[in-house]
Amino acid sequence: MKTKLILITLLSLANTNVMADDNAFLDSAYTHLIHPKTSLITNKALASKNDIEEAMTFQTPVRSQQSRGTCSIFSATAYVETLMIQNEFFDQSLDLSEEWLQYTSVRGRSSDGSSAPSNFSAAKKYGMAMEATLPYVGVDWTKSETLLSKQRCAELTGLSLKSCQITHFDPSLLLKQDADINDQDFVTARTEALNFKNEYLTTTNSNYYLYEVETIKTRLLDGKAVILEIDFYYGAWNHRGGAELGIERNMDHWAQGIIGNPEPGSIDAVKSPSKPAGHSVLVVGFDDNKIVKIKTQMADGTSKTFTYKGVYYIKNSWGTDSFGADFEIDGVNYPGYGMITQKHANEDGSFFAL
Repeated sequence: MKTKLILITLLSLANTNVMADDNAFLDSAYTHLIHPKTSLITNKALASKNDIEEAMTFQTPVRSQQSRGTCSIFSATAYVETLMIQNEFFDQSLDLSEEWLQYTSVRGRSSDGSSAPSNFSAAKKYGMAMEATLPYVGVDWTKSETLLSKQRCAELTGLSLKSCQITHFDPSLLLKQDADINDQDFVTARTEALNFKNEYLTTTNSNYYLYEVETIKTRLLDGKAVILEIDFYYGAWNHRGGAELGIERNMDHWAQGIIGNPEPGSIDAVKSPSKPAGHSVLVVGFDDNKIVKIKTQMADGTSKTFTYKGVYYIKNSWGTDSFGADFEIDGVNYPGYGMITQKHANEDGSFFAL
């Protein structure tokens, strides 16, 4: 009996660690969302789905943001990578530095989290460096002190220290002369990013919002990805954060990358807003005829099954061995991807393109 109890305890701890280490970290709650409108006049000439097989040829591998709230940084980086591949400037081996974009977009702030408009503006102003030059560090320095964090941030105080812990570099470095910077990798990354900007990021567009559903789908039909940033509902995503709110988790749907909808009257719709957060993903496709059925907990103690028609296909930044590990489209496995009901995305999210 004692051996059995120990085994059960160990298994329980293992499961807890898996849930804690699924890299499903979130942004702070968004305040910039503008939900797209559906045209009153339906464009019947618009295809009901895009060529997802072709869209996947423009994608770089799914990456993991690890224990930092940098999902919007990853979606923006993935967007630029896709854009470069589609324009035939690079192939699918392209790997841009999320660390650089996080620094240029968030430097000087006292809290983590960003947004597509901010990230696009930073990329256009400061460019993009390569991952090999400035590798991503997945540790949250506001919670864990490391040797590297001591080296880069130890002499700073106040807001500069907080910013360094969030972005992993002294916020003043960006405007210093090369000779005044002791970190050669940073100097190389800055030069590399400036060259990238001048060569590839020459767009003059400054309004990144996509205001209509038809515009979003037209871009996807042309093979162009878009970014979705959305108010986060723990039940819809089957996220571990819903446990403390009493929201059940469907681990099959989690592994299959299925994201539902916070139905009015559901526990998800009632409880999730008390723990506000946001999440950002890259949208690579859609299928207006895809049917998703989801059993949902209601706040009155009952459960109901809802049927949704129409999904967007997304590329996430939580790695490939947890969320969406079993995700498939037409029998082809795309680990780390998923699908979100169009109802949830259109009603609770905002779409962006550079």
